[in-house]
Amino acid sequence: MDIQEETIRLNSRGVSELLRSGADVNAKGGEYGSAIQAAGHLGRDVILELLLEGRADINSSNVGTRNPHGRTPLSLAAGSGHSSVVRQLLAIDGIDADSTDDNGRTPLSWAAGSGESLGSIELLLERSDVHPDFEDLDGRTPLSWAAGNEKGMVVELLLKRPNINPDAKDKYGRTPLSWASGNFHAGPVNRLLEREDVNPNSQDSYGKTPLSWAAENGQYLVVESLLKNHNINSDSMDDHGMTPLSWAAMKGHSEVVQLLLKRADVNPNSINKDGIPLIWLAAEKGRYEVMEILLQNEKIDLNYATLDSRTLLSKAAENGTDRVVKLLLAKEGLSADSPDINGRTALSWAAGSGHSAVVELLLRRSNVRPDSKDEFNRTPLLWAAMNGHNTVVEILLTREGVNLNFTDACGRTPLLWAMHNGHHRVIRSLISRDMVTLHGLVRDGDLIMAERLLDCGYDVDRCDASRQTALRLAFQLKNRETIDFLLRYGAQTKGIRASDWLAAYGRPRTDIIHLEEDTYAKQWVNFISKDKAESTGHSANPNPQLIVYPDYKYWPKKLLSDEMKQIRPNELQILYENINGSPKVCVSLWFPAGQSQIRQHCFDMPDWGKSRISWTIQSPASPHSRPWKSLNYFSTLRNAWIPQGGADFLLQFIQHMESRWSRVCDTADEYLKRSRLDQLRSEGRKPELMRRLAKDAQKWTELRSILQNQADVAQNFIVEYCERYNANHVPDELQQSVDELKVKIGHRISHLDQTIRDLLQFEFAWASINESRVSTRLGQNVMLFTYVSIFYLPLAFCAAIWAIPNITESDTRNPFIITSVIVGFVTLFISFNLDNIAGLVQKLYRYWRKRLVQDMENDNHYWRERGEELGADGPSSSPTPSDWLLLGYLIHRLVDKSQGILFRRKRTEDSQKMDNESSC
Repeated sequence: MDIQEETIRLNSRGVSELLRSGADVNAKGGEYGSAIQAAGHLGRDVILELLLEGRADINSSNVGTRNPHGRTPLSLAAGSGHSSVVRQLLAIDGIDADSTDDNGRTPLSWAAGSGESLGSIELLLERSDVHPDFEDLDGRTPLSWAAGNEKGMVVELLLKRPNINPDAKDKYGRTPLSWASGNFHAGPVNRLLEREDVNPNSQDSYGKTPLSWAAENGQYLVVESLLKNHNINSDSMDDHGMTPLSWAAMKGHSEVVQLLLKRADVNPNSINKDGIPLIWLAAEKGRYEVMEILLQNEKIDLNYATLDSRTLLSKAAENGTDRVVKLLLAKEGLSADSPDINGRTALSWAAGSGHSAVVELLLRRSNVRPDSKDEFNRTPLLWAAMNGHNTVVEILLTREGVNLNFTDACGRTPLLWAMHNGHHRVIRSLISRDMVTLHGLVRDGDLIMAERLLDCGYDVDRCDASRQTALRLAFQLKNRETIDFLLRYGAQTKGIRASDWLAAYGRPRTDIIHLEEDTYAKQWVNFISKDKAESTGHSANPNPQLIVYPDYKYWPKKLLSDEMKQIRPNELQILYENINGSPKVCVSLWFPAGQSQIRQHCFDMPDWGKSRISWTIQSPASPHSRPWKSLNYFSTLRNAWIPQGGADFLLQFIQHMESRWSRVCDTADEYLKRSRLDQLRSEGRKPELMRRLAKDAQKWTELRSILQNQADVAQNFIVEYCERYNANHVPDELQQSVDELKVKIGHRISHLDQTIRDLLQFEFAWASINESRVSTRLGQNVMLFTYVSIFYLPLAFCAAIWAIPNITESDTRNPFIITSVIVGFVTLFISFNLDNIAGLVQKLYRYWRKRLVQDMENDNHYWRERGEELGADGPSSSPTPSDWLLLGYLIHRLVDKSQGILFRRKRTEDSQKMDNESSC
């Protein structure tokens, strides 16, 4: 045991014994540094007397475990409120009443800060060597410590000192008022505010005022006291751009926020140095009650945007604070779909961050576009898929207007982004709806990703918006590697023409195409040159195969029996043959079978060659097994895909028939158009045209008979074939194709027939008109000859009289002959051109009449009115004057002209007479 321990234990006897035994009274160490320091801290006044008698160091500043700053006994006693010990120590000569510890704090500073004993403070203040405004290493004074620790009575006591600075700043720039405001003490604040030398707006090193500290710490009473000061700046901004309202909002002090918003000089839209409004601070910290208060303020700017055009709604959506989003969406005037500088909306941020609740809230707004695109062409769906937020993906997919079939600026679809980032749940959600990803990979030639996509279960035959498959796109690009790749994955070749295969693989048009399919629907294609056509034929391979020949002439002879080789023109020929126990069907058609070249003025059936298909049928292993299976398809059609069976193959052939019939009808239509123009040009003056049209009408009848025969053959075969080899099931599409062939082509033939009838009727009308004109002209000629006869009767009579005396004499005969010839010629000329002469005379009369009427309109009032009546166009209420009036006007003009001549002559004579008189 040492003296310090006995002091702590309050064992005065032990202390006395140790002192008498010569123990070191100033031994260092222990909890308080020395025994006297322990006595000062613990208030051991009796032991203190013993220690003082033992000459203990009254200014000891040793460091102990509980006295790390080396406080003296006086400092420890003053800070602990032991006024009796303080009095004892101050009574000793040599005491340092204003000593400082390692922090530069004096006994008065500790006493003021603790406020445990006003008596100790008063004792210290009575000392002249105690500086009441002494600043510690942090620049804080005793008043600052008292104000900061809510020691109102100490503050009041210190403020009574005349040499106290109530507004002293520490090294952080904080005043006693600042400390009091920030540490929940309304009492000291009120006392300090009573002083005129206290600045209520004093800013510390960070620019914060007492009001800022009070608002930050939610001190409603302190804030209320500060706001009552008429000099207070209620909206001061610190170095971070934070106002008292900003601090209160960020910390969630709703009552303080309400109190501050009552001030007219408080800006609810203040922005800090980071460009963040105070409502954003409240939202980021989840201060929902504060947000509700702020949103009720009319001045609040809901759509404030930062430099990158981000709004509060955008930030809240990104952070997933659905309560903030809900509060904002409830306010009118909110721009819920405004894009930021990168074009991203609040929905885009929420979807990209995976906040499904926020996404649903935003999608309830009618003005929020669920498919908005940013500058990278990315939609909310793409962001959600890219980041693996499957719940958001599912929500967006249920919304109308959301499109997943597009690519962003990187050329990737939502599905492709999900694949790249390994989001398997998103892949499963998108893969059944996507329509363009495989097409894009085919277009880019990325077969690695295409393989991954197909391995995930993507439908290789999925069509895009234009109803095009990836295989069809590969054919357009003529990418053989991609075509082979898609065929290995079972891509359907339906719709691919022979020309497509040859063009994609760079083969000549005369090559033979060989397609084969295995049991897993994988296909292969090979090409055979025309000189090896005879080597093609039936194969023992059980897999379906199709061989397409470029023309009928390349069909192997070994595949045709003698009967099959004979094809009758314009007939549909269907034959059966048995090959090694397996039935073979051969369907042939030579239609149209006519002229190789169509003549210009007559419709002739063209000759477009022969068409043929054939296939073999494999019998089932047992009567109870699956139906007959079709294999080994051979064709001259331009279709180049393996049929689904014999019925499907026959359907292709019937469609081919319909195509040929349509082309024949198109050719006939063109011919009839030319005939129509020919008819209009001839104006019924070509008798052979009617005969030609009659022959054409006969051809349409022949075509109708050919069509009926072909349709009957096809119908009978379909029934027979399906009954025998297709489980007595006639496919609807096959039956419909035959019906459409009869109806559609029959309708077109009827239209051709009606057109011919119209042309014949029109031609007959033209001929009737021409005959009528001929009859009319004949009647006119008869009339003219009648006139001639009437004219010649007197002439003949005169001639007879003239010729009685001496007709044989040349003087009589020759003049008579000349006169007769001239009169006859002139008469005949006038007769044959009577219409033209009459028309010319009428034209000259109309011209003369028009000029004369114009002169009348320019004459005096009487003749002007008559001229206007004669020149009026159209019907008039008053009767039109007779053209005989023109003769009267002409006479009037002649009279006026004569009078004018006489008048001018008289004037001339008078003038000459006057000239003569003047000369005389």
